[in-house]
Amino acid sequence: MQQRLTAHSIFLHWQTPVLLTIFFAIRLLSFFIASHPIIQAALVFVLLMILGIAYFKNPHWAFYLVIGELFLGGAGHYLEFINLSVRTLVIATFLVLWTLHTINDERLGRNIRINRKLNIALLIFYFLLIASAVNGIRHDHALTNIIQDLMPFLYLPLIFPAYQLLAKQETQEYFVRLVIVFLIGSAIFSVFTFVLFGSGIAELQGPFYQWFRDVSMGKITAMGNNFFRVVLPEHLLITPIILVISSLLMRNEKHHKMWRLLLFLAAAILVLNFSRGYFLALFAGLLILKYKHQWRRWFIISATTIGLVVLIFTSFAIFASGGKTFGWELLGVRVVSLTAPQIEVSAATRMMVLPAILEIIKDNPIAGVGLGATVTFMNTLTYEIITTRHFDWGYLEMLAELGVFGALALLSLYLFTAVKLNKKINHASDWHDFYVGLLASTFAMLVINITSPALFHVFGIIFLVLAIAIAAKPIDIFERLITLLYRIFNRIKKGGKELLVHR
Repeated sequence: MQQRLTAHSIFLHWQTPVLLTIFFAIRLLSFFIASHPIIQAALVFVLLMILGIAYFKNPHWAFYLVIGELFLGGAGHYLEFINLSVRTLVIATFLVLWTLHTINDERLGRNIRINRKLNIALLIFYFLLIASAVNGIRHDHALTNIIQDLMPFLYLPLIFPAYQLLAKQETQEYFVRLVIVFLIGSAIFSVFTFVLFGSGIAELQGPFYQWFRDVSMGKITAMGNNFFRVVLPEHLLITPIILVISSLLMRNEKHHKMWRLLLFLAAAILVLNFSRGYFLALFAGLLILKYKHQWRRWFIISATTIGLVVLIFTSFAIFASGGKTFGWELLGVRVVSLTAPQIEVSAATRMMVLPAILEIIKDNPIAGVGLGATVTFMNTLTYEIITTRHFDWGYLEMLAELGVFGALALLSLYLFTAVKLNKKINHASDWHDFYVGLLASTFAMLVINITSPALFHVFGIIFLVLAIAIAAKPIDIFERLITLLYRIFNRIKKGGKELLVHR
């Protein structure tokens, strides 16, 4: 079948500016109503009503709202109702509606049987997760801590509706628009925050900083020479996105400049986040991208990606310091601290907490101590005794809380994703680039988890949900979308001429 498409069909579609407007409107509104819980509760109620009406009209519309909140709503706390985030309420409501719909529709129930091995792995993991929650209660962990640790895993059932609903091409196109808006909006928001503090308009501990920390759940850190780190939870998705874009660019053909613009935006976010773990994961992921790609093309794009990161960082450092420094000494400290943590405070603190974590694991290697665990250690710089929930070691936190079997059960879900993607790569007739990028992203998440809780973070779970939904689908479903993207990117002429696309 043939269908005529225009440049507006995906990227310049009316939804794109609307979604971008919503991205900034959410943050602006949140800043002004952060101290007004009644207004927030009313807005959450209205949103849930819209979700319910949308679902009964068309489940795809409700799914649009769910994934829209995931990519536009930051950490999910811009609106809250009785200390519950709007994200939790939206996803819980959607899953209840979808489950009831599935139970009452036998045909729908048949369509969500993804994979028997995946179903078994999920059942085992949830059994061990419940046991870990009970274990946390038995060890007298705070109930709020247990619930907070449990919450991200409650998003995993989104795998099933995502598997079913992402098969529709309109949903795939909407998803692509969301990712693009996410990159544009996040880049502008990060640069805006960087300029705000670098210029002295906003100050640490000021109103914007308090909102950014307590509501956006972010972190702003002065690194010296007027350079500020801008860290947000949703930035966990940036390295995977960079790897997918880089993989698509490794296809041996001429590419539209839109691909490079998206890569630039993602690199800018990564630079301002300035996380060692993300940089390390990027390098590891670029190595994985050699799989099925030609040496020459792989080297050119990998070098371009790394060079772009260095160039953007240098530009920001020069701007921040008023031309006094290139910032390379700051970059050098972050890199060297990977092997010499004592030279940098945060890296040194991570080493201080390590013995205490190992002691917890040694005492409870099989079952762990349960969800909601804390670790107590002495800060050798200040000689303070500190108790914290932040382990700063992803795999060790998994072992400490979930035990050996729980940690392996969680890792099995990522292994399942990698295996399914590898099969797709070896059987894809043409578009293995996309799947190689997703495979590299999966390994990147495993690398990030070394020093942060990436695998069991909300956005780590969101990544896993989407990766499994894509990996488990028949190859032609997503090849069709990627083919469409390439044709639009590479053949759109000035003025948005219409394209003839063969499906």
